[in-house]
Amino acid sequence: MHKKRGFPLWIPCLLLFVLLVVATVYFIRGRVDTMQKEAVVVPSEAEPTAEMTLPLDDADNALLPDLLTGSEETEAADVLVEDAEADAVSDEAAIDSTEAGTDEFTVFADGKHVHHFVNGVCDRCGSQPVFYTDRIPEELLEASSSPGTVTLHEYKVTNYGNHGFGEIDKCFNVYLPYGYEESRQYPVLVLIHGAEGNQDSWLTEEHQYDDDLLTGKALLDRMIELGYCEPCIVVSPAFETKVIQGLTAALYQMRDELRTYILPYIVDHYSTYAADSSLESISAARDYFALGGLSNGALFVYEGGMRYNFDLFGNYAAFSGNGEPWKTVSAIQSDAYADFPVHCLFTGAGGDTDIQQHYTEIGYDYFIENDTRFRDGENAWHVDVTGGHTWKAWLTELCNALPVLFP
Repeated sequence: MHKKRGFPLWIPCLLLFVLLVVATVYFIRGRVDTMQKEAVVVPSEAEPTAEMTLPLDDADNALLPDLLTGSEETEAADVLVEDAEADAVSDEAAIDSTEAGTDEFTVFADGKHVHHFVNGVCDRCGSQPVFYTDRIPEELLEASSSPGTVTLHEYKVTNYGNHGFGEIDKCFNVYLPYGYEESRQYPVLVLIHGAEGNQDSWLTEEHQYDDDLLTGKALLDRMIELGYCEPCIVVSPAFETKVIQGLTAALYQMRDELRTYILPYIVDHYSTYAADSSLESISAARDYFALGGLSNGALFVYEGGMRYNFDLFGNYAAFSGNGEPWKTVSAIQSDAYADFPVHCLFTGAGGDTDIQQHYTEIGYDYFIENDTRFRDGENAWHVDVTGGHTWKAWLTELCNALPVLFP
């Protein structure tokens, strides 16, 4: 006799297990969908906006492509790219400097800034001037990607070297830095060449610099481009010429020509710190006017510059040359000039092989010892370099002087 078999219990248990698994899957899927909707909120009836994007340096930004699909992902990525490009452009450009002494000054993408020396210390970072005694940095010998321009100006002027009788033909070169703008003010440096030189010697003539060839313009371009000095206007006049016979006549000519023609012309035609071309306005802005020269040009800095034009220049740079410093000091201590301050005096020569090294140093020492307006290491420096009485030394000295010349 057989027993009646009952319904198997494992079948309903299996069905119950399947139902629990299905319910669990649907529950988890619903939670995931909810979390995704909370993670990305798109404004109603509007395309995704910049507010949806995350900062480029935010680690969570790696989730963004997974959370957006289709056109939403493409548009959000475009916003990020545009923001990154805008930041790169702003980093590339330097912040234009304003008046010296303010908190705004030229800053480059790598954080480097143009030093502003007060009493021999940069008031922006606390560093002291760096002077090169052999070679300038190699980066200054490379070609500039931001070259300035040089323009020749020819003119007729009174023959002051002949007691004011008649006129003579003269000329000067004007260097304008890359990006020159009329809306910005620029300091002015007048550079005087030496014997056998001309208006091209300082700016456009190539000179041997060890195994390299270098012009003053190329050096200026790179120094300004890399932030070694602020952009400036440089004027290089014809000093001793065939029509002016002798150094004495050239001194008389240039000392008066600076006052009556060259400086007023520069102020009239270019953007400087002088309010207008009057001598009174130029004198009021003399901290932003400098006079420099080499050899016979250095002699002129003292004899024709300080002694007769001290009211127009607050900065001086004399390389490999000097005059009679006791006469110059006596002149600038006269009633006419005693109240004018000195912003900078920089002198130097080409070491023991420079025939003018000893005289240049004697002259510098005389200024330091006999006039308290010249303070060694604060607003006055003497630096000897290698190279002798050659352009190797003078271009190195120009590189040394430019960062300290102007406020």
